[in-house]
Amino acid sequence: MKNPNAMEEDDNTEEEQLADAIFTEKSDICQSLMNRYAKSSAPQHRHLIATAAAVRSIITAEALPLTPLSYFAAVVTTIVNSSETLDSTGIAALSTLLSMVLPAVPAQAITHPKAVEAVSVLVELLRSRGEGMAASSLRAVVKCLGVLVGFCDLEDWDSVSLGFETLLKFSVDKRPKVRKCAQAFLERVFKSFQSTTVTKEASKLVLSLFKSYMPLAVRLNSLKTVDGSKPENLEILHMLGVLKLIVPYLSVKVGLKILLELLKLMNAQFSALTRHILKIIEALFETSRVEVIIPEADNIISSLSSYVLLGEKNPADTVICAATVLRGTLDKLDAGERSAWIRNLPLVFRSVAGLLTSEASTASQASTILKELIKHHMDQRTLLINGSIPFQDASENTESSAIKSICAVFENALNTCDGIPNEHVLDVISVLFLKLGEMSYFFMKDIVLKLADLTSCANGDISDTRHLQECIGSAVTALGPERILTLLPISLDAENFTCSNIWLVPILNKYVVGASLRYFMEHIMPLAESFKRASHKVKKSVIGEDLQAHAHGLWGLLPVFCRYPTDTRQSFGSLTKHLISFLKKNSFMHESIAISLQELVNQNRSILRSSEGDCESNTYAIKDSMIQSSSVASYSKKTATKNIGALASCSMELLQALTDLFFGSPPEKRSYLKDAIGCLASISDSSITKRILISSLERLELINGVGEFENVGNSSTTEKDTQRRVTMELASSLVEGANEDLIDLIYKFIRHTLLTADEEGQCKAYYALSRVLEEHAWFCSSQFVELVELLLGLKSTDDITLLRSRFACFHILLVHALKMSLEEENTKAFLILNEIILTLKNSKEEVRKVAYDILLVISSSLENSSSLSSEGSHQKLISMIMGYLSGSSPHIKSGAVSVLSVLVYKDADICTSVPDLVPSVLALLQGKAVEVVKAVLGFVKVVVSCLQARDLQSFLTDVLNGVLPWSSVSRNHFRSKVTVILEIVVRKCGSAAVKLLTPEKYKGFVKTVLENRHNSKGSSKEADDPEKEEKRPNASSRGSDFTSLRQQKRGRKELGLSLRKRKREKQPDGIGSGMKRVKKARHSNFLNHEKLTEGQARGSVKKNMKRSSRREATSRGDGERKKMAWKKQKKIHK
Repeated sequence: MKNPNAMEEDDNTEEEQLADAIFTEKSDICQSLMNRYAKSSAPQHRHLIATAAAVRSIITAEALPLTPLSYFAAVVTTIVNSSETLDSTGIAALSTLLSMVLPAVPAQAITHPKAVEAVSVLVELLRSRGEGMAASSLRAVVKCLGVLVGFCDLEDWDSVSLGFETLLKFSVDKRPKVRKCAQAFLERVFKSFQSTTVTKEASKLVLSLFKSYMPLAVRLNSLKTVDGSKPENLEILHMLGVLKLIVPYLSVKVGLKILLELLKLMNAQFSALTRHILKIIEALFETSRVEVIIPEADNIISSLSSYVLLGEKNPADTVICAATVLRGTLDKLDAGERSAWIRNLPLVFRSVAGLLTSEASTASQASTILKELIKHHMDQRTLLINGSIPFQDASENTESSAIKSICAVFENALNTCDGIPNEHVLDVISVLFLKLGEMSYFFMKDIVLKLADLTSCANGDISDTRHLQECIGSAVTALGPERILTLLPISLDAENFTCSNIWLVPILNKYVVGASLRYFMEHIMPLAESFKRASHKVKKSVIGEDLQAHAHGLWGLLPVFCRYPTDTRQSFGSLTKHLISFLKKNSFMHESIAISLQELVNQNRSILRSSEGDCESNTYAIKDSMIQSSSVASYSKKTATKNIGALASCSMELLQALTDLFFGSPPEKRSYLKDAIGCLASISDSSITKRILISSLERLELINGVGEFENVGNSSTTEKDTQRRVTMELASSLVEGANEDLIDLIYKFIRHTLLTADEEGQCKAYYALSRVLEEHAWFCSSQFVELVELLLGLKSTDDITLLRSRFACFHILLVHALKMSLEEENTKAFLILNEIILTLKNSKEEVRKVAYDILLVISSSLENSSSLSSEGSHQKLISMIMGYLSGSSPHIKSGAVSVLSVLVYKDADICTSVPDLVPSVLALLQGKAVEVVKAVLGFVKVVVSCLQARDLQSFLTDVLNGVLPWSSVSRNHFRSKVTVILEIVVRKCGSAAVKLLTPEKYKGFVKTVLENRHNSKGSSKEADDPEKEEKRPNASSRGSDFTSLRQQKRGRKELGLSLRKRKREKQPDGIGSGMKRVKKARHSNFLNHEKLTEGQARGSVKKNMKRSSRREATSRGDGERKKMAWKKQKKIHK
């Protein structure tokens, strides 16, 4: 038998659900309730309907409209007249009905006096009958009071006082749902107060109630748990819950008084009230103004800090909550009372920093709080006095004293750690370094030294010291290498050849930024030389090798000292002399020098190219650094311009040295030398680079005395070809920044090489030409016709590298032609496209792939162009390709269809944006050329696979009429191809749509395909449900490169999957029973996909034909017919 208490609880819940029912202001409440509960046998529903009917009769007798307002008046009148005689059931029904009616009454429909009168009636009802009322009835009455207070005059305390006081009383009620309802409406009423007078009076009432609980609170505060068996113990917790909700809305004066009372309850050790107190203080701080906090800031911080300092002795969640409140307190003080902020800053840091060695979760949260405190409150601006930084007089500054105290906290944390500190301690110190910047040198010297000691003493792999190294790296970024090396000098003992602090070199190599080039020349280079000299003096080869490696490591710091240096303009000229000397003597420095020159040029050019204003500076984060915020050197455009000028003034000597080195270097070294040459050439005067190129050509006897290019003779052909290829690489690196004269010279060299060189030399020339076309659009425009004639006059090749370089030039020329509207450009564009299409018919798969790739690149270039004509240019490309469909050569036709297949696979929206595309291709199926039909069927399969069902519907008739005639042709696998296409269409559009549009002649074939599909378990439902189609990925998800095209797997292994395997499958795979997209496949797999699919389909058809004939013969029980049917089907298949 069900528990009676449980039954009562269920009834209460149901009444509460009824009380929350919503009606409109025009609803007939009684009729709505009858419609809803007429068939219910529940007693409370019958009572409610009967009460509503009685109230409606009263309204009808008074000839009033059946509106919620009329029901409200009638119910209140009934309560006034019958409150003494009503039983609990009647009171429950009336209170529930009233709680439904009141929310539907329009705003301001109840006058203030009537609302006050109704509140009085309900309060009297609670006073006289409240003890015997059920919780659901009490909740309904409390809800009515909450709504009615909103109809009272919110500017008049006398109007709302009675209802407010009653809500406040029930907000600490022992019954949870009554209490929660009262608290919710109490908060809503507080929010609605606009008058400061009313707010003050309401706040005083709350304060009075809270103070009445204070004696009990003080007694309970000494306990860690509350005895829930005593109702008075729970009431104080409920009171604190009320305060948490309404404390943001209390008056400033009352809020401060409550805060003082709460601080009296706040002990250093956890108590039963601690969590509630912290939540109230946190809520108060989130919304209160500064003036509420300032008067008691010291008291607040002292109490909370004492609690946080005990750390693990108190519950972790309360400790983190207290730390969060401390952070909020400092934020308030920073905005309003700076002296109090400075005074309490060290105490807060000391208390929260103690949590960094707690368990992982607590330490992580404490680390986050500390890092936020540092970012918001620790700044170099804090230490400014009259606009200057008090380096010498820092001790006289109160702010400096506070910073010193905070740094001492973390120094003490390092000293007390057993071994390497945890990552949370080190992360906070890292942020402190970066925030203080160069001031860290004065405040964090001892921390740097301690970190160095820890690194020197650390024994273990790199992972053990990763956070430690990152922390030291932050110090390097903040202080700069000069100050770091002052504190931690790298030195060599001349007697025993031991090194100190050499472990610092890898950290410098990763974190140096904004350093001085002069410092590198005056300190790092001599230090490296000393290591090198010592390596020659030492007797033991192992020690000598180590010293040599250290020397190379120090010289290898050159690129990081070129990372936004502070004195590029002043020191680069001196550095150039050293660089040229290194280029001529020390091969190990070649790569470092090349990288350094690229750093110097690119960082300044990037600033000049930025869209920021001249007066704005750009700050760049350290590459490959773990530091998220760093004080890197700030460069303005003015500074960058001067730096570029200094670099350009020394570029001639460097270019000549790099060029000489370039010709004598192996291919792997030429790659980075070429990049460095290109960077310098881009900022140099073109006359300089032209002289260097001509000098190189003359030295290698590639041009004669009058500037004409010489043909390579029969002797030493290999050597000459090699020299020409190297020179062409050099020429390609000089393209950026070149003027017309230099470009003309480079082009003549390219033309001569293309006409006379071998394939390897042509490849270099093609690359150089593509660089010219990319960097100089004017050259493409002025020489377009000549360029196209030159390239088309050259024999195409199957060499992949050469073909890619050749097509890279075609890409730029074709895009240029498509964007122009001149007739001559259009003619040349067709010639370029013709070669690409012919390449698609090459027998080698790699060659075809190059053509597919370049077509996709061309299409993407036109689609992504910011030009206003880009959309028209892309449409123009499609139209040009479609023009080949009307040609006479089947070879060209099929190639054009293959191109369209690739483009549709990349972006199926082409089918809808070019409506004639699909019909034009399908029209080719009326021809007899096998090659063309194969290509078209492949195109159709791509279309039906990639288009969404709604788009495919518009092409469905054309597709079926086009492909179905080939279902009767078994040669060249046409029948199996049509079968695959039909299956995809059925899966996406449904069998009904396919049957409806299928010509009568081919309905038998379609029926056979559908029957075979339905042999799979459950597939018939999915086949007819186009809603189960998976959304087609957009073009970007399929990738811009044809190598990333995705294969599509069959959900069931094509048309004739064996019955045994079908039984093992629990459900069809993929979309319906169809194709499922898989991971990106290689291009070669995609090209073979159609062939594989056809093979699978042929095998499946053959197996199904065997099974069909066997089933037919078995069902008839005729052995002869079985044999004849088998022969017949076999003959048909052949």
